[in-house]
Amino acid sequence: MMKILIGHDGSQSADAALVDLQRAGLPVEAEALIVSVADVMMVPATPAYELAGEALMSRRVTAGLVYAQRQTERVVKEAKEFASRARDKVQAYFPHWDVRAETLAGTPVLKLINKANEWKPDLIVVGSHGRSAVSRFILGSVSKKVVTDSGHSVRVSRGDLDKDLNEPLKLVIGVDASAEAEQAVRAVGSRVWPYGTEVQIIAVDDGSSPMFTLTAGRMVAWAENALSLIGLKTSVVWEKGDPRRVLIDQAQAWDADSIFVGGRRFSSALERFQLGSVATALVTKAHCSVEVVRNRAN
Repeated sequence: MMKILIGHDGSQSADAALVDLQRAGLPVEAEALIVSVADVMMVPATPAYELAGEALMSRRVTAGLVYAQRQTERVVKEAKEFASRARDKVQAYFPHWDVRAETLAGTPVLKLINKANEWKPDLIVVGSHGRSAVSRFILGSVSKKVVTDSGHSVRVSRGDLDKDLNEPLKLVIGVDASAEAEQAVRAVGSRVWPYGTEVQIIAVDDGSSPMFTLTAGRMVAWAENALSLIGLKTSVVWEKGDPRRVLIDQAQAWDADSIFVGGRRFSSALERFQLGSVATALVTKAHCSVEVVRNRAN
């Protein structure tokens, strides 16, 4: 049974990510764990009059400790409410799923990655940004860090709450001649897509390999045939240039719902920076949801 770990912070983006799950080709039966992380280092601001009241009541250090404790308790309580509401929504969307909710306290990216390492999901799902300017920055960095550091397949969702769920889906798969690209194709092929779903296979020659057309051609031919056999409407686009720019521009021009690309685990920070740039560019700048696929066995 597929295992799906969902990070939720209570934001509109996080709620949209839950809706987007219904457009991700996921199975009728699955095991889902909703995780909401209470970031106790980034407690919400308290109105100035409350701070003044605290100061007038007592100048002792204990008053400051009590205040900090109250703030922490408030953030943890809020996170529990987010997780509970998200669990109810996911259960309503997928009645046959086994859905649980869990609240953690700490640094969001570390807690999500640690939970993934412990629980070993097939897919991690996070929203693209948070509730405020600060949380948008923090969650944005969380989504990128989870993509590059977790070693699991990750879906960064940009779901549209107003989009008709009955509309046919448009999926983009970025391919080259790598094993990682094959994983992306297999991930799409293993899902259950509604009738009329279209897939655009995009092969981008960045000029680094003189044999690109030959080697990628084999991958493209296999992918087109395999996806067509399961009823998906497939088309192929060949482009030259920077894969980041080409995939983002092509997906937006086609109004794609999702982009699938292969990912890999990195052995060093330098390798994450160099090879993770395509994935991080997509999750940062693409207009639609992006799924970075990794082999669970790795």
